[in-house]
Amino acid sequence: MISPELSERVRAAGRGQPGALAVFDADGTIWREDVGEAFLRRLVALGWVTLPDGSDPYAAYERAVERDRAAGYVYAAQLQAGLAQEEVAAEALRFARGWVPPRLIADAQKLRALCAEAGLQPFVVSASALPIVLAAAPLAGFSPDYCRGIEVQVRAGKFTAEVIAPVTYGAGKIDAASRFGRIALACGDSLAGDLPMLQAAPIAVVVAPKAGSPLADEARRRGWPLLAQDV
Repeated sequence: MISPELSERVRAAGRGQPGALAVFDADGTIWREDVGEAFLRRLVALGWVTLPDGSDPYAAYERAVERDRAAGYVYAAQLQAGLAQEEVAAEALRFARGWVPPRLIADAQKLRALCAEAGLQPFVVSASALPIVLAAAPLAGFSPDYCRGIEVQVRAGKFTAEVIAPVTYGAGKIDAASRFGRIALACGDSLAGDLPMLQAAPIAVVVAPKAGSPLADEARRRGWPLLAQDV
């Protein structure tokens, strides 16, 4: 639920800084679950993503995340190396059209609409690979021109394993968003992934399940507004 106090703060930010960014995390914030992981499973199931030794690429990804989250999310994007950019984009759009709509978080949708109405620019910054972010975020009402994810170089129409900085996780989300303008509001759900951008924003909003989360605990300590992740 968007409280009257939060609504007024957003409107005041729009009056004072028209065009400033309202930065949203994606997974767990705009929609429930992780679209990057779901799409990676799809690519593995299609046989598009494989490993030279024949082992399970998704299991390798999970091990990489367990060792280091940021490096693991980068690895997920690197697993697309060799795939044609246009083919991945088309498959990402097909996948997102079925996956995103039933998982949209109502409170986050209301906040995005409020920010746009107030004159702020809604912006998505995600630790998922850029192709699925570009396919999924517009289905939640965000412009593809204001969406960032983990990005790799493209050569001759195919993805490579060469990562383009910044890595959109933790403080890297601030770096990515700041290239597009001043951050007026940040909204996220992850203590490790989103706390830096929340701390950097004049208005910080946290999305959390009813059962709670480490970031929800932090939000209560700081007096940040909480939105419901659950249906």
